[in-house]
Amino acid sequence: MRIGIIGYGNMGRAFALGLKDSYDVIVFDKDISKKEISVKDGLGFASSVEFLLDSVDLIILSIKPQDLTSLKGLNFNGKSLVSMLAGTSVSKLKEYAKDAYITRIMPNLAVVYKKGVIAFYSEDIKKDTIKSILAHLGKVYELEEKHFDAFTAIGGSGPAFVASIVEAMRLSGVYMGLNKDMSYDLAIATIEGTLELLKAYNEEDLVLKVSSPAGTTIEGIYNIEKSGLKGILMETFIKAYQKSKNL
Repeated sequence: MRIGIIGYGNMGRAFALGLKDSYDVIVFDKDISKKEISVKDGLGFASSVEFLLDSVDLIILSIKPQDLTSLKGLNFNGKSLVSMLAGTSVSKLKEYAKDAYITRIMPNLAVVYKKGVIAFYSEDIKKDTIKSILAHLGKVYELEEKHFDAFTAIGGSGPAFVASIVEAMRLSGVYMGLNKDMSYDLAIATIEGTLELLKAYNEEDLVLKVSSPAGTTIEGIYNIEKSGLKGILMETFIKAYQKSKNL
């Protein structure tokens, strides 16, 4: 199967790099300077969006929502169109790509390492095939469209929020006398190990498993509860959710 990707920004490129080992992938971007990047990535760069549409079996749309009008007048010839445009419903996409079978997704950037999470809603009869393609990039969650904003907040924005926690751990290590490289490595290794533990224990059990009576961990947990940190983190995700709904 030949896959065409329209838009070669961060996410379009992540998809191309994640899929190129399994599929024939070509890309197009209105910014011609992206051609040099795609060639360095070992990917073909289409001379025009029309050429791409004529040359592929499946189209992945990775443009900005405000550029949606650029699709008007294009002929999709009943092909499958997979859109990752934030805040853009299938019904909205149909206004601009009337002759395409549309699937809506919301991925996160970890797809480039094939460890992404991808929200998936499809009205395409080939949806099982499309899901199997996306599964090369990570875990696919089939959802109703109404849940995409929640998924965007947790799965899409989540990596940035987790990275902020890693940064706090690293800076804490530096404050306590560790060098910045060791602090960063320790933070990453701790999170990786914690993810394995969370496969065996739920979060409440793990807190109790690590916390000794009158020990260092429960002292830190006490501060988390006293400062309302969990509420602040919840509010962070909810703010991202509300922003997604308002796009």
